[in-house]
Amino acid sequence: MNIVFRQILCCLLWSWLPVSWAADSNWLYSPDNDHASVRVRADTSASGETRLLLDVKLEDGWKTYWRSPGESGVAPSIVWKDDMPGVDWYWPTPSRFDVASITTQGYNNIVTFPMSLRGMPPASIAGVLTLPTCSNVCLLTDYPFVVDVSVQDTVFAHDYAQAMRKIPLSRGLTDSLSLGYRPGQLVINATRSDGWSSPGVYLDTIDNAYFGKPQMQIDGEKLVVSIPVTDSWGDSSPDLQGKFVTLVIENDGIAQESILNVTAATGGIGESLLPFWQVALMALAGGFILNLMPCVLPVLGMKLGSILLVEERSRQKIRHQFLASVTGIFISFMMLAALMSVLKLTNQALGWGIQFQNPWFIGMMMMVMLMFSANLFGFFEFRLPSAFTTRLAAYGNNGLSGHFWQGVFATLLATPCSAPFLGTAVAVALTASLPTLWGIFFSLGVGMSLPWLLVALRPGLALRLPRPGKWMNVLRRMLGLMMLGSALWLATLLLPHLERGSHSMVKEQIVWQPLSEQAIREALEKNKRVFVDVTAEWCITCKLNQYNIFQTEEVQRALSEEDVVALRGDWTLPSDDIFLFLKSRGQFAVPYNQIYGPGLKDGQALPALLTREAVLQTLNKAKGAMP
Repeated sequence: MNIVFRQILCCLLWSWLPVSWAADSNWLYSPDNDHASVRVRADTSASGETRLLLDVKLEDGWKTYWRSPGESGVAPSIVWKDDMPGVDWYWPTPSRFDVASITTQGYNNIVTFPMSLRGMPPASIAGVLTLPTCSNVCLLTDYPFVVDVSVQDTVFAHDYAQAMRKIPLSRGLTDSLSLGYRPGQLVINATRSDGWSSPGVYLDTIDNAYFGKPQMQIDGEKLVVSIPVTDSWGDSSPDLQGKFVTLVIENDGIAQESILNVTAATGGIGESLLPFWQVALMALAGGFILNLMPCVLPVLGMKLGSILLVEERSRQKIRHQFLASVTGIFISFMMLAALMSVLKLTNQALGWGIQFQNPWFIGMMMMVMLMFSANLFGFFEFRLPSAFTTRLAAYGNNGLSGHFWQGVFATLLATPCSAPFLGTAVAVALTASLPTLWGIFFSLGVGMSLPWLLVALRPGLALRLPRPGKWMNVLRRMLGLMMLGSALWLATLLLPHLERGSHSMVKEQIVWQPLSEQAIREALEKNKRVFVDVTAEWCITCKLNQYNIFQTEEVQRALSEEDVVALRGDWTLPSDDIFLFLKSRGQFAVPYNQIYGPGLKDGQALPALLTREAVLQTLNKAKGAMP
């Protein structure tokens, strides 16, 4: 009878203390969180070394975090009980999650964290795991556990080896790797003899520095990664030169973890992949094409009129007039370069044409255009005091200041236009070093000045124009209408500043939805195609695209298909979300169009000036192997 009683008592004790006598904690659940379960396992069979495995299972749509969560979140942690020796916690290569312009680093589905103990363990290992889990809400859950290290797990060695294979190596992926810093940006330059296909980069945070979403560019063996950096308040970041940063870089499932000393940045998106001479040629071409854009035509017309309205023309006078305009163009581009340099150094928003987001600037330009238009229509004449006129004639080479300001106005009116080649040149300039930025803006100035310089070098071209006559009155009215049209266009740009929202004069049948990274990701998860349009009311090229492309029946029908999501971002007014969206793609000018889909998961950018063929062909390419 006593024997039977002792057997029953042993069975009861065994069932009452299952954790104390098991090699693992069994799956643990919490009544406060039914979206996650955890398990802790231990093993001492490997030459006396004590190893642990922490298994985490998450429901679909839920995630937990890496040791450095990113811009939000907290990392999983364990508070150990009793006299635990030191524990080395190994972190598998994470994934990146982007929600509402916030980038985080972590895991979903199932993840296993291997650990090892330094020194002799206690008879049982106990602690409390604090696990963060997030979906549309975030939970912080505690899981107490106890594991008996004396009980062996027959499958532990296999599971531990599998888990360690997912831990980044210390070498073997890259042939060379460097990390540089410039104000507001980290730049990683990596080379790999086997090339890059689907790289990923994850960084450990350091004091008072937050890293945004990396932007990558691949050129054969070369990989360039640019990462925005801010402080904890989202303002200018501290100087990171001389500090050490731990980063994990992966490609096709192979990962490498490195600790790098931060030096001065020597490259960036665009700059390291394109030689400066190529970007300078693009800037020259883009600047030249600006003369052909409708935003510059009124000033060119005014310049043409200034020649025709002079009764006595001479080569020397024409040369001086056009050189004065060229000077105005060059000084304007250098002032733009100086402005961009200041904004870059203070980590402010950079963009081509962003001055048109300022209502005071628009109002000033509108008044100037109205005055020129009224003058050309003959409503009034600009009459200066005779003494001042004489002084200008004697010392100002017959009022060359007016021709200088024509060059200035031509430059300012050109900035809301994104001519071909211009977008690439500006994007490189605004992400490159300051000397490169100034060099590219200088090239832009040269490019836009080329037609003006041609007349200055060959005044005979202007002398071949017809002699003055009655037809000049018609020309004055035509020039006046051009100026009036420009003034009215500028007036429409003030509407969004007077009332909330944009007031596009173009009516489209396309159902546009607000642009966001989350909207792109959700559409891709549903195997849909995405058409992105970033536009602005002050962007002349955007208007050309709207009238010539989005108004066509073929494009409207394509963008209205069931598997297409049309997203539009409006940069008419300053917007941090739109600025960050463009910056993350190495762009600083509008229009910007991009297409995603099952066949284009990383997206494909379209030219600034759209064509129906480019839109339709890329949309078709984005289908891929759709289900």
